[in-house]
Amino acid sequence: MPKKFAISSDHAGFERKKEIIQYLESLGHQVTDLGPYNDESSSYAVYGKKLANFLLENENQIGIGICGTGLGMSYALNRFKGIRAARVTNENDAFLAKLHNNANALALSGRFNSLEESKKIIDKFLEAQYEAGRHQSRIDELDK
Repeated sequence: MPKKFAISSDHAGFERKKEIIQYLESLGHQVTDLGPYNDESSSYAVYGKKLANFLLENENQIGIGICGTGLGMSYALNRFKGIRAARVTNENDAFLAKLHNNANALALSGRFNSLEESKKIIDKFLEAQYEAGRHQSRIDELDK
């Protein structure tokens, strides 16, 4: 079933962002590119904030933020109540981020994960279904 994605990056994640957009669209997903639109120096803080606000204003979207390590994007995204961004570097992280934490955004590395690894991370994230149950009370605590 096609999903809706919103994606942003800084300059270090720009090329990977373009590749991931192409990959997601090839699978039939809808992708909103929130920038940047070139590889000139840009801030993960600015584009993380832009992505977080978009996710909060548009329901049923999956966010992907890409910077050099994924850390900066995760910091920027997680400053917003209602955003649960997971900085993931492997398939297990991605699966558990959705299964246990109902992550609504992924923070990926543009430098340390290959495109193939990034594709596998996204695929595994999409495969997972949130368990809720005992995990929901923890998420509720975050949103207070």
